[in-house]
Amino acid sequence: MKLVTKLTITALAVLSLSACQTRQADQTQTAKVSNRASNASVARSAYNFDSEDIKVPAYFDTQGLQNCTFNPATESDACPLKKPTVRMYFAGTDVGGEGQGVEALREYDDKQLLFMLENQFAGINRFRIITRDDDVISAEKQTFMEQQGARALAERAGSQKVLKPDFIVKLDTLRTVKSEGSITGWMDYTLELTTAVLNPFTRELMSYPNLGKIRVKSEDVRERNELKYVMVNNRYETGFRYHDPAHVNAVINDMTSRGIDILLTRMLSEMPATAQVLGIKGNQVSLDRGQNAGVLPNETMIIFQYEAGFVEPIGVANVNPSRNSAVGEIAVWKNSDLAEQVERSAANGIYRPSNGTKIFAVSVGTPAGFLESRT
Repeated sequence: MKLVTKLTITALAVLSLSACQTRQADQTQTAKVSNRASNASVARSAYNFDSEDIKVPAYFDTQGLQNCTFNPATESDACPLKKPTVRMYFAGTDVGGEGQGVEALREYDDKQLLFMLENQFAGINRFRIITRDDDVISAEKQTFMEQQGARALAERAGSQKVLKPDFIVKLDTLRTVKSEGSITGWMDYTLELTTAVLNPFTRELMSYPNLGKIRVKSEDVRERNELKYVMVNNRYETGFRYHDPAHVNAVINDMTSRGIDILLTRMLSEMPATAQVLGIKGNQVSLDRGQNAGVLPNETMIIFQYEAGFVEPIGVANVNPSRNSAVGEIAVWKNSDLAEQVERSAANGIYRPSNGTKIFAVSVGTPAGFLESRT
């Protein structure tokens, strides 16, 4: 099936899966891939790093941070943290397989997938998502007009303009089903998601973000015995109701949720959160940006010095945001002369960068436990 999604990619620099494996392999941990299924990749806890693991991840951006105001209505294009405005689409549905269960699989409502995707991406606060839930929007406008009057509705609509998307992210899906066994059998479902980014105004097919293909199998979300059924005289007798769209939709929803989680972890690796370090006191670090810049709870962030285009890591910290700032604890210091100098200075007071040098923090991927806390 084809899903189309609009993403604003001003700050979106994409890390291909191969690059993620080579550049960040020592900063993320990936579950073992089995049966060609895809798995979520999450950041290693800052407390599990060694000195040699402390490296700046790919695609960080510190140029122009002073231009950021974090007012979404007036944010400058010069701000590298300006949130992309995104609209998401599905282009169509491809269903494969034959025999039992195919017809029920065709009846899956793709709008559910679209709304799941919108909700998950909006929740990380690194995008501005334009919802396509037209039914809810229309119903609310009608209710507002009935309660407040047509004039009030016109004034509200005039003061808040509809967002203009910058990019489209197209999601294609393929759902397949295979049944095994003749009398006692099992239904095996597979969901594949592929993405493409389009500029709707230039008609350009963008090379980024290149999130690759995501494949989810029913056995990734359900015990196989839950999908077992029994046939008698070529007719369904008992077990999993593969012919009932409601039961099939429940399985596909779980698979979809897992696929979106995997997509989210890849995107968070490709769009690291960045903040400037205000000061370091002991092992405590203070950052000038927080939830407003997409910093997530228990974020693993590399602390590094940036001077004259050169990057030198100092340590790795576990960071928690407030709305407009963040605090963290440096869990491991880099084994280097600079890190030792900063650590000594921070032990005797508050260390602040000077002489034109700046210290930044950049995330390395999806925080451990983040996906579980959103389910």
